[in-house]
Amino acid sequence: MLNKKFLPVAALFMLLNAIGLYGMYFLSIEGIKISFILVVNAMLFVLSFFSFWRVRNMDLTKPNQMVQSVMMGTLIKMMIFAIAALIYSRQHLGPVGLITLCISMGIYLMYTFLEVQWTLKK
Repeated sequence: MLNKKFLPVAALFMLLNAIGLYGMYFLSIEGIKISFILVVNAMLFVLSFFSFWRVRNMDLTKPNQMVQSVMMGTLIKMMIFAIAALIYSRQHLGPVGLITLCISMGIYLMYTFLEVQWTLKK
């Protein structure tokens, strides 16, 4: 069962998917791979769900565990995205583009901000 604290992440996921699908079908923006952004959004949503589960089960009597949890979440996200980037580059699907990477990084920062907020409220 999802907690009320997870609702902002679910809302962010749905909002970004709605914007992406609208942009894919009704706007032709040159230089932006919307399908790539939607995959990044889905990956970040799944990773945020596991991060939320990890933070929810955190022991409050150990203050170092908060810092370790955030650092572990960031490390796991970076490792998964490094592997995904290698897989993407090996498939020869063409260049992604700077604008698409900047949008993806902005989405990553939004999800990371929400993860830090959960941990601080815990």
